[in-house]
Amino acid sequence: RSSDLSPIMAESFASISLVKRVCLVASVFLLIPSLAPIVNAEVVIEERSNHVGDWFEYDGYGNSLAIAMANQYAQIDGADFVGWTLVWDELLRVEVTEKATCDIGEWSGTCLRTVGVHHLNITLQWAENTTQYDDDKLLLNVTSEIHSESPFSTSTWHFEQRRISLRSWFSGDDEMNMVETETTTKITTEESNPKPKIIEKGDTWQSSVTIQKRDEMRQRINLGMWNESLSEREETQTIVYTVEDEASVNTAKENWQTLRLRQQGLGEDNYSISYLSEFGWPIRTEEYENGTLTMSMTLSDFHSATISGVKETSVETPSLGIIGVVATLYMVAVIIPKKRLS
Repeated sequence: RSSDLSPIMAESFASISLVKRVCLVASVFLLIPSLAPIVNAEVVIEERSNHVGDWFEYDGYGNSLAIAMANQYAQIDGADFVGWTLVWDELLRVEVTEKATCDIGEWSGTCLRTVGVHHLNITLQWAENTTQYDDDKLLLNVTSEIHSESPFSTSTWHFEQRRISLRSWFSGDDEMNMVETETTTKITTEESNPKPKIIEKGDTWQSSVTIQKRDEMRQRINLGMWNESLSEREETQTIVYTVEDEASVNTAKENWQTLRLRQQGLGEDNYSISYLSEFGWPIRTEEYENGTLTMSMTLSDFHSATISGVKETSVETPSLGIIGVVATLYMVAVIIPKKRLS
């Protein structure tokens, strides 16, 4: 069996706006621990590194991801698309794995490497007899893996590799069919200005961000031959950062005093909000499209040498761009055929 999916793929790429396709350098994971916690004072964040062995777990990522995907199908199929059911969702886990020698763009030196991993399994449902699927259901498994490299010394460079694996199963003609899509996106980013070493309420700055992206996509149906494609592009955008206010964020483990940092492309409607603790960890992150909240996740658990062990000085720190992960997923989510494979 075979199917020509390239026209649908092209349409999905064309429908993604620049904001959705780029990964903001200082997006939701500004992991910049400070020298020490600040008690009974205004929140001020002094930039410091994470440490090998540190890990952070966030709740809400999978649910937001599932809703975003369901919205895409609802836009395509309208009332025929009924909704989705959660089968399995785990916490998004971000871990600092090693200190290594890295070459990022024009920069070379010691860096910290970070890995973020997440798994999601959902069932998508359409109205009765509106698809060629038996029971009008589609099983979908999504694995997200993000590898990040951040210089250990002052640098405006950053590297990230995102691998999104999407596997779908559906029954048709009393036979199980499977569609697999794997997308690997390599992103090298350079900022015109380094991030401030200290941030506090009222601060604002902007930076021109140049992003070099390489997308490697491959697809196959029913364990057949892989259909592979490659694209490369360079994008430039000016990002405006604003420390809007202080805010209290309550989590299951404790209450946090945070700084609310807004990140927005110049002239764009979409933006993200990071609620940063005095250690610089994002306690909660939110993303908005045209003023509507589309993603929210909250720190659930963590381990950090900033609190329990020896600290190491660094200016740049690992980051994980959730906007970019969702954008990558958008590229492949709409290519799953609703028609019976033939």
